[in-house]
Order: sequence, then C-alpha cells, then structure tokens
Amino acid sequence: MRFVFFSEGETPPGHTHAQRYRELIDEVLLAEKVGFDAFGCSEQHVAIGTASTSAPEVIFPYLMALTSRIQFIHLITPLPKKINHALRVAERLATEDILSNGRVALGVGRGNTTLALRAFEVSPDETRGQQIEGIEIIRRALANDVFSFVGEHYKIPPRSLVPKHVQQPYPPILMATGSPESVTAAARMGIGAMMGGGYSGFGSVQRMADLYDKELASAEHVYPVQAQKVAVVSGGMHCAETSEKAERWAATLAESVALSIDAYERLSKLSSDYASLGKIKNVDFRNQRYLFDESASFIVGDPKTCIAQVQRFVDIGIDAIAMRVDGLPHRELMKSIELFGNYVIPVFKNLRSVVRRPEEILADIRTARPAHYAEVEAYQRAAATADATAPKKADTVGAAMLGESR
Repeated sequence: MRFVFFSEGETPPGHTHAQRYRELIDEVLLAEKVGFDAFGCSEQHVAIGTASTSAPEVIFPYLMALTSRIQFIHLITPLPKKINHALRVAERLATEDILSNGRVALGVGRGNTTLALRAFEVSPDETRGQQIEGIEIIRRALANDVFSFVGEHYKIPPRSLVPKHVQQPYPPILMATGSPESVTAAARMGIGAMMGGGYSGFGSVQRMADLYDKELASAEHVYPVQAQKVAVVSGGMHCAETSEKAERWAATLAESVALSIDAYERLSKLSSDYASLGKIKNVDFRNQRYLFDESASFIVGDPKTCIAQVQRFVDIGIDAIAMRVDGLPHRELMKSIELFGNYVIPVFKNLRSVVRRPEEILADIRTARPAHYAEVEAYQRAAATADATAPKKADTVGAAMLGESR
C-alpha cells in the first residue's frame, strides 16, 4: 500500500494565502520524514473557501528542491483545452521529471466546478472528449521522438517534445474516475484510476476496483501498462491521540464537504457527462457515523482506528490511498501527519518492524510454550531410540578389524 498526502491549501478567513503556503511546505517536509510515499495537490482555479492551489507546477519544483525521496502527483490537472493544452501539460511534466530526478506523476481530470469551467469559457459537454484526446497526446509526446495527432479537438502536426523526461517509459499517468464509464476508460487505456471520493461507501469502491481489474485484463494495450488503483479519501484524514479528539476536529471538515456537494449537484444538472456527480445528493452528511466509518471518504480516529480503516481498502485490492489532509489548523495537521506516519504507515510497510506491547508478546510466548515443550519431548524420545538401536563402539571397532584381516 502506498500513502499519498494531498492538500489544496485551504485557507480560512482571516488567514493569508502566503502563510498557508508556508505551512504547507512544513507539512510536506514532515510527510517525507515520517514515511508518506507521495504528496499531491489539485489544480483548482478561482476557488472560493476550499482551495488555493491553482499552480501545482510552480509549487512542486520548489518542494522538489527541498526533498529527496517523496513523489509528487498532480491530483488533478484538468484537461479542458482552454485550461491546459495537452502539449503544455506534457512539457511541464517532462520538466518536473528532470528536476525531481524521476519523482513526478500526472493525474488528470475533466474539471469539477462551474466556477473554473465558466471562468475559462469551457463547455461541460466538451470536457470528456478533450480529456481523452489530451491523454492520448500526452502519451504520444512522451513515448515517441516524433509524434502527431488528428482528432476533433486537437490537430497537431509532426513535432518532437522538448525537454525529454527521465522516467521510463514515462511518468505514471492516472485519471480521475467517478463513474463506471470513466473507470472502464482508464482501464482500457492501461493508466491508473483514482476512484472513490464520492462518499458512496466501500461497496462502491469495491465495484469500481473489480470493474477496473476486469477491463484492464480484457483490453489490448498499445502503450506500456501503468495500472494503479488509487482510492481518494476526499473528505479528509485526521489521526489524533484518541478517536474522540480526531472526530471532534474532523467534524469541522463538513463545511468543505458542503461546498463540494453544492458544486457537484449544480454541475450534474448542466451536462449528462457529469450526471454521476448527482448521486451525491443521496448521501446524508448529517450522519457522522456513516461519514467516518462507512463512506470510504474519511479516515478518522486514533492510530488503531486508522489502521482498521486502511485495512478495508487493502482488502478491496487498492494499491494506494490519496488522503486529503487539509482544512484544519496547521498544528493539528502536523500532529495528524506525524501520528499517521509513525504509527499507521509502518503497519502496511513492514509489520515486523513495529514494536508491540510487552503483554502482547508475553501472551504469544505463553501460547507457543506447549508446542515447544512437545517438540522437545519428541526430540528426546527420538534421541533415546536412536541411542538404543545404535551399534556399540567396541563392536564397531571389532567389525572394522575383522574386515581388514580378510
């Protein structure tokens, strides 16, 4: 299991974006120190109240220079042509790959707010087609020295991408998937799928994961397969010393969730391509127990509780979890990152390295004793039998001398 910490730089009223960015830097540095595999942020434009990370391609290189191990994942880069031309995305990705020495990955999506789509004059009906063509262009540009493309939205004459990336065959690519159709599309393309995040429960994530595996296995792949099932915990992860404290803090994340609900519902009514977002209206966001325990969009509790929640994703067959760690005071986010990194991640990386409580070890020792003593008795019986049936030493010597005389 890989663990991805993602943030959108949520900045509360009275704070400044400059201060929030400085806090975010500290959070990423701590995440690398305590064992997170990757950091990501979404590209959110003209967002109000929930996100300030409009230029991850600027944030990442700064952090790349301050880190040495952690990977950086764009979660996500919207691919409507008026927001991000596919060639520009390929160029930026290759540049980041060089600067990070192969520590970057690309997650793409269609855009999920009317604020951004309308600001860039993007029709919701065009985003699906532009995303699929954009992914194809990015892969052609990365996979071939000379490439071209002709489609409905792009017509690119033969060109060669500059600069060239360092990862082979090229940096991992993933796609946000909120419906069976998008899960199927990602699987057939052989790229990773970011699934879940819709508050619809572990059963929904299981169905999406099973569908992805089925379609991936049955598809014919032109490009190298970069299969990956990533569960998106979009509501939030908060780990604290006690579950009561964790839930008390996590309850404040409901305001951010409410804003997302409103955006999803409005967008679902504008285009049939976004109809799947409309199902979020069926979720009871007043039911805190459902949100924290069953929605598959929160991981909240003390380390033991967080371990149990992560295990549910492991049982589904998920390869990585992208957890939103945001929307709370910086000091609480830092505590959460440290607790999760020190006490949850090691359980899923190297369980034998985790030091257990003395009473647990003693209980296992007591349980193992009967079998050990039975093995000792069996060994002693076998040794006694062998000793009784073995030839005497003198007889052995005499037999040898007799053999020589003959």
